[in-house]
Amino acid sequence: MQRFILYIMTLIIGSLPQTQWANRKILEEYIQAYKDVAISEMKRTGIPASIKLAQGLLESDMGRSPLAVKAKNHFGIKCGGQWQGEVYFKYDDDKDSQGNLIESCFRAFKSAEESYIAHSEFLMDPSKRARYGFLFQLGSTDYQGWANGLKFSGYATDPKYPSKLVRLIEAYKLYEFDETVMISENQKEELALSEVIKVKNIDNQYKTKTGESRTENADGYYGTDRGPNSRQSKTIQYSKINDLYVTYSKNGETLKNISRRTGRSVYDLLEFNEGISSFESELEEGEIVFLERKKKAYYGFDVEFYTVKGNETMYDISQMFGIRLESLLVKNNFPNNAVPQIGAHISLVKHLSSDETPKFDWIETFDSYVDLGDLR
Repeated sequence: MQRFILYIMTLIIGSLPQTQWANRKILEEYIQAYKDVAISEMKRTGIPASIKLAQGLLESDMGRSPLAVKAKNHFGIKCGGQWQGEVYFKYDDDKDSQGNLIESCFRAFKSAEESYIAHSEFLMDPSKRARYGFLFQLGSTDYQGWANGLKFSGYATDPKYPSKLVRLIEAYKLYEFDETVMISENQKEELALSEVIKVKNIDNQYKTKTGESRTENADGYYGTDRGPNSRQSKTIQYSKINDLYVTYSKNGETLKNISRRTGRSVYDLLEFNEGISSFESELEEGEIVFLERKKKAYYGFDVEFYTVKGNETMYDISQMFGIRLESLLVKNNFPNNAVPQIGAHISLVKHLSSDETPKFDWIETFDSYVDLGDLR
C-alpha cells in the first residue's frame, strides 16, 4: 500500500512541471495571437497594449473560459442598454428583486479581436467619462498607473486586481509592446466623430437565441430596437451621439414619417432638431435626427474643440456632437446669424472668453417688408 501511495505521489509531482509548461505555452500563444490588435488599439486610443493583453489574459483565463470560447468575449463585457448584438447568458452576479441569482446577459462577438475593440469603446463611452476619463490622461507606457486606476474607478472589485495585472505584465514583459502614444486634438476629434457618424449599411438579418429577427444597424451591431421605443415590433436603425438616441433619415422622409417609425412625438422631434423648420420638410439621405433633447455640452472622449473643415454651420456642428444650438452659440460668443470660418476652433465644452471667440462670418439677412404703395 505504501508503495502504491509513493507511486501516485511520484506521478503527481512529476506532472507539475509539465502542467506549468503547458500553461506557459498557452499563455505565450495567447500573447502572440492578440498582441497586434492590442498594439493597434493602443495607437488608436492610448490604452497601453500591456494593460489590454493582461486584462484579456486574466479575464478570459488565457482564452479558455466558456465566455471567451463560446461568445468570443475576452473582457466580460455585459450587454448594457445599448447593445443590439448577439448575446450569451451565464450566471454571474446579477440578482432579481427577491435577491435570487439570475443569468447575466453578456455580449457575444464574431471574433476575439472584435471584443478587444469593444473593450476600448467601453472605456471611452461618453456616458462613462466621469468614471474612466482620467485614465486617458495617463501615459500609454504607465501600465502601473492604469492598473491602479482601473481598480480605483471600480472596473474590478478584486482588491488584488492591479497587482495581478502588473505581475502578468512584468513576468511576460508585456511592457515591451507599449510605446508613447500622443493622441492629438485631431485624433480625438476623429475618435469622437467615429461615435457620431456611422456607416449606414443595412444587411445580415438572422435569428437570435430568443428567436427575434435582427438587422445589422448603423453601428455595426445586431438587434431589434432597444432604444426609447423598444416595445415596437418593427426594426428601427438608431445610434447614439453624446449618449443620446438618434436615427438617420431616408431620402425624402419628413419628421412625420420619422415620428411614425420611431414612436416619438413629431412636436418633440421638431424641438430636438432646431434646423428642421417644418413637419413636412423633406430630409436628405442620412441626416441625423435626434430622438431626445440635446445636451448643453459634449461629454465624449476628451474632445473639447472641433475644427471647422468646410462649409459647416453651427447647426451642423450641434447635430454632429449632440449639443443644443443655443448652447453652442453661447459657448462661442456667436450671434444667431454667425457662420464659423474654415479652421475655426469651436468649443464643445466650455464658455470661451470674448478674446477666445472663434472667427466667423455673418449671414446676410434681408427685410421682408414690401412697399405696396396705394394698394389696399
